[in-house]
Amino acid sequence: MTLAAQVLCGCGGPSEGATKNRTFYDWTVATGDAGAKEFEERYPPLDLAPQEPSPEYVGVTVLRRGIHLSKPKNWLLRDASNQPGQAYVGYISPNAYSFAIYERPEYAGDPWRDMLKRYEDDAQAVGAKITGKRVPIAVGVGQGRAYSVERSVEAAKRPLTSRSREYLVRGNSRVVVVQVVYEGDDLSQVNPELLRVIDTLEVL
Repeated sequence: MTLAAQVLCGCGGPSEGATKNRTFYDWTVATGDAGAKEFEERYPPLDLAPQEPSPEYVGVTVLRRGIHLSKPKNWLLRDASNQPGQAYVGYISPNAYSFAIYERPEYAGDPWRDMLKRYEDDAQAVGAKITGKRVPIAVGVGQGRAYSVERSVEAAKRPLTSRSREYLVRGNSRVVVVQVVYEGDDLSQVNPELLRVIDTLEVL
């Protein structure tokens, strides 16, 4: 957070003009221990003690109190933003995958088919290849569809293929994309750990 943003927050919150001016207010900040408090709050109802082979989970609220999430305690907050309409939060796991939630600038009351098409068009517009799509999934609160996605990533010797499982989830007032980027051909190694995360996800 910039110095000006800290001063504004100390006075009861930034003005509308300040939040639109990136010179004085930056919604994206580094996420050390102190910065993390700007992006996630504890949500104890989704805590879960460790049960072999499952890890300990902690409940948090993210994306400006719009998402409840039960995440493995050993995840690290990588980066985040609270910019309205474009908020996101990204984590990395010691088990070699990343997990992120991106808010989409969608009206949650739009027809489901229109939202799915817009997501697919947006993904393909940036070069992503959708290899599996529109698979219904269960979440704690909201409706979801799962996608398998491949992207070409520039590397020193030759382009690499990045694989991800992505979930388009709609709640009563917002729409998000949950993205899991993983190594290898599939998620079989980490599926047991991720199952609780997706099953208990609450999109409000």
